Amino acid sequence: MPKTGKTYPDWVQKYRTRGTTVKKKGERYYLYKRTSRRVPGKKYPQPVDTYIGVITPEGVIQSDKKKVTLTDASVKEFGFSRAVEILCPQSWKEPLGKEWRKVLDFVILKESAESYISAERGSVEALDPHIQYGAQKSSLIFRMQKETGADLKDLKRLSTIYLIYMDGNKLISRISDEQREILERFHINLEVD
Repeated sequence: MPKTGKTYPDWVQKYRTRGTTVKKKGERYYLYKRTSRRVPGKKYPQPVDTYIGVITPEGVIQSDKKKVTLTDASVKEFGFSRAVEILCPQSWKEPLGKEWRKVLDFVILKESAESYISAERGSVEALDPHIQYGAQKSSLIFRMQKETGADLKDLKRLSTIYLIYMDGNKLISRISDEQREILERFHINLEVD
């Protein structure tokens, strides 16, 4: 057991083993794993504490929280782009044949340059010369409004819903009450695979 000038209750003392440390905050006792790390410019290694859990008379309640590295995180716009994808009418897709996905991605990326589509499917640099962007965008907006009642202004309010890529996982950012109401009104389910 490490030496310290502090005295702890017996039920805390039994968890103070070699390589651990106890910290008291308020009336609670917290158990940490203690290691040290060399820091350039410092004469001695510096202590590094890793949280293990809360010590109670019944035992240690270990933390179920995972440490997340944010260095590899990236954030892309998701709400607006996904809503347009979901609400895109079949009547707009059919005349474009197999090209509809490419044209839709192009339209979405023009409206939302930070769309998750660029991360998932890559960016579309240009459309075939016979496909006119302005006409396709207007047609999409008109048909979407006619068939689903969705206005592009409503869907633009969803553009602050983000898809977060982190350590191979995908997370959706917080959704406001106003955004949730829009999603429910148009029966849009924002799920990631």
